[in-house]
Amino acid sequence: MGSHPSQSQPSSAPTGAAGDAALVAAAVTGDRQAFAALVERHQARVLALLERLTGCREQARDLAQETFVSAYRKLATFEQRSAFSTWLHRIACNHAAAAGRRRRPVASLDAPPAAGRPALAPAAKVAHVSARLEQEELARQVAAALQRLDCRYREVVVLSDMQGAGYEEIAATLDIPLGTVRSRLHRGRLELRRLLAPADRGTS
Repeated sequence: MGSHPSQSQPSSAPTGAAGDAALVAAAVTGDRQAFAALVERHQARVLALLERLTGCREQARDLAQETFVSAYRKLATFEQRSAFSTWLHRIACNHAAAAGRRRRPVASLDAPPAAGRPALAPAAKVAHVSARLEQEELARQVAAALQRLDCRYREVVVLSDMQGAGYEEIAATLDIPLGTVRSRLHRGRLELRRLLAPADRGTS
């Protein structure tokens, strides 16, 4: 992601899919600043997707770098039959799946440890910190449970429930039928709920 110089686009530059299409067309001709603009537009979402798929921030950063390098090399093959973001997310999912086949299990997305922080005496602040720690713990539990899901289910759950992608976009990203998206999402949600159930009972 840091391999290409990043420049802000002019305020008159097209946005959304139209803007992506214009930048892709320029990048294909060798305009590196156009590709840098594509990286700037999409790197945060790609990184978030990969963090949720892998459960590891450092690995996600490496895979995001690999994703954009692959996209740059394959840019001339992008036929724009889908949105650039969909094509890019497919590359990211492929890299995450390949990494999953060769990696050992990793811990969840670790939040910064609470140890060593100064105590906050006022009750309102204590309640705020307690609520935040509960949210961090829940985030860790969800991230850990995601890593226990079959990769096929984890992909659709992350894309749908965490990235906000619609069924059609998920189908295009993963190159699977709509019916398969629905089936995997249903099974993935059920399995995720089952994995989280012990933790839910323990906090009730």
